[in-house]
Amino acid sequence: GADVLEDSSRKLREQMKDLDMSSEQAALGELDSYLEALYEDLPAKVRGTRLILQLARTPDNLLELGSNESLFLALARVLRDDWKKSIDLTTNIIYVFFCFSTFSIFHRELSQHKIGSTCMAVVEHEIKRHKSLLEDLGNKRKSAKSESASSAAKKEYEKLRKRYQQLVKKQETLLRVALYLLLNLAEDIHVEQKMRNKGLVPQLLVLLERDNRELQILVVSFLKKLSIFLQNKDEMAAGGVVKKLLKVIPCDSEILVNVALRLLLNLTFDPNLR
Repeated sequence: GADVLEDSSRKLREQMKDLDMSSEQAALGELDSYLEALYEDLPAKVRGTRLILQLARTPDNLLELGSNESLFLALARVLRDDWKKSIDLTTNIIYVFFCFSTFSIFHRELSQHKIGSTCMAVVEHEIKRHKSLLEDLGNKRKSAKSESASSAAKKEYEKLRKRYQQLVKKQETLLRVALYLLLNLAEDIHVEQKMRNKGLVPQLLVLLERDNRELQILVVSFLKKLSIFLQNKDEMAAGGVVKKLLKVIPCDSEILVNVALRLLLNLTFDPNLR
């Protein structure tokens, strides 16, 4: 399991590197000016968090960054206040916290700032946003494909379709980073229990249906970790986990197939799921 996640984490880091198209290079000595940017307007906050993320992606910088109390405070405040305003800003901040979450010594501080709770709220919001946009797209598609459709209706559908595709791409990066962070924090069984109580299992079952292999690998790995406990298995059964897994399994990713089969194996110990 750890090897699968390590490979997935490496791909995520590479992808985030590609997403940072700016030529601006971050410097540790400039950290204070990046923190000041977090008190300015939205574009300044996006730039500031992008540069802080550049620094956090280098593990050697994390101890120095982590010893800066105002860094955690400022990032947690901006995430809490502004996460609905910009998906780029939210992704940058959650990715910084994900970098810290790869080391257990930072878990306590992340918990103190309620980063896990905010992450779960972000995931829930993005699931709802995706559902709503998908419904709009379906309605616009019907209008655009009808015989009496005007060229304006067709243009409107195309515009929404492009917007949907852009959102999905950004969402899938954000969701992977957020789930990774939650998975790291779930090392603590009490924290995992809190996540479960806040509806983690139904969230994961919805995300299992997304057509992104890396996201699915992460979702199935998380479900496999959760499936050790009977109450989680019951919740998975109620959400139709086996049916959803069987849709995923015939696929081109050997890693995903292996993790899915291991989850199914865990589930077969429950006679109700056989």
